[in-house]
Amino acid sequence: MKNIFKYMAGVLIASAGFAMAACSPEEYTGANGNIPQASDYTDNFKVSVDQETNNAKFEFTSAPGVTPVWIVDGTSYSSAYSFIKYYRKKGSYTVECKVKNANGISDGSVVKTFEVEKTKMTGFPGFVEDSEYNLFKGIELPNNPGNNDDPAHNPGFWYAPGWSQIAAPQCALSKGAYTVTLPTATTDRWQAQMAIKTGLAISVGKHYDFSVILTSNVAHKGVKVKICQADNDDLILLDKDFELEAGEPKALWGSDLEGVDISNVKIVFDFGGNASNTEINIESFVLKDHANDDGTEVPNQLATPFDYNDAGNIWKAVDTNKAFTEENYFGDASWNAIPATPVISHEGSKHTITIPVATPAEEWHAQWKLHTELSAVADATVDFSLKVNSSVKLPGMTVKLTDSADDGNFFFAVREALPSGNYVFRIENAKLAKDADAQKLSLVFDFGGAPEGAVITVSDITLIKK
Repeated sequence: MKNIFKYMAGVLIASAGFAMAACSPEEYTGANGNIPQASDYTDNFKVSVDQETNNAKFEFTSAPGVTPVWIVDGTSYSSAYSFIKYYRKKGSYTVECKVKNANGISDGSVVKTFEVEKTKMTGFPGFVEDSEYNLFKGIELPNNPGNNDDPAHNPGFWYAPGWSQIAAPQCALSKGAYTVTLPTATTDRWQAQMAIKTGLAISVGKHYDFSVILTSNVAHKGVKVKICQADNDDLILLDKDFELEAGEPKALWGSDLEGVDISNVKIVFDFGGNASNTEINIESFVLKDHANDDGTEVPNQLATPFDYNDAGNIWKAVDTNKAFTEENYFGDASWNAIPATPVISHEGSKHTITIPVATPAEEWHAQWKLHTELSAVADATVDFSLKVNSSVKLPGMTVKLTDSADDGNFFFAVREALPSGNYVFRIENAKLAKDADAQKLSLVFDFGGAPEGAVITVSDITLIKK
């Protein structure tokens, strides 16, 4: 992971489809003179809602000598004559309207109320935000944003297009939702990091569910969500990449995640690879004990794998020529090797392993490595996917594509709970952690916690250099 938060504190101030600025009492006082009356301009302010898109349009009909002041959500204002703001959730909303002239801000204000008829959501909506089991319920999200070179800031940003840090992006927190605006494009993972220290604690021995809803104004092919200890990035509950479509709210989630001892849960988002002027809304945080049922039906949805037969898939030749060697390790709770020989087979694009012995549920106690002659240069970027079928539900499956000679120089190392049946693992735009050439690559799996006799088939491994 490159340059991931020196201090993990930071910023959040952003626009929501229009320029925003904090209001202060000084801004609302004017010089003595002819102060306009807001009520004289009631009909000049208009708000309409496109109920198909949930976009509210705010318009001010021009009047001599005055300009509009829109106070949106009670926290920020715009002086634009026309702008659009997206509202995902059904509900009644208000905007306070004033005008200003050379003498100052108007006396009084006009309040416009408008309705959003439906909550806009396609697909899985995440876990229940208002549930009594949600650990976020009743706590205030941090709202002291800034660059992470000041550890007092929370949330924190590390924003570095081309690996050269610039000012933190704009961000705002309103009604439990952050809106982040990234004005400058980035190209690589970890170039647009945001971290939120929540103060929440979780523990080993339990399992957890997590979800958060993100909406981006433009498509983003690889948003990362990582949940870890605030001062230790290696204590990880979740590390997963997601795709966002333009304007489509999406729940980023994990279910039945194996707990770790974390005293201060930190949620890291990375928007590396974003287009210029990307605006992302982050809302509906849920973290709960998996044992507590909030009524959510978790979908058995599959990601879309890359095409195994793509001409750029360099792994297909590995399968065709059987150009790999295998290595296995099974360990007990004290990390003593357990003598065991798994039953392994390979046919076409399918690799199957039968777990020979039960191991602790911790990571790296049931390793299976495929060593290859494939190589990668320091600045290589890859897309990767594979299909998995497990005979039983597993507490976790780790997939790691790494330099065979240096397991700290890896493209990715992700652990996810594995359901019984079919599953798709997919990673986009991955780069080597150390920016160093890898002379040979190994694909490493770990099934720590799998029961004896579990049968796991990995197929259609696809590795495409970009």
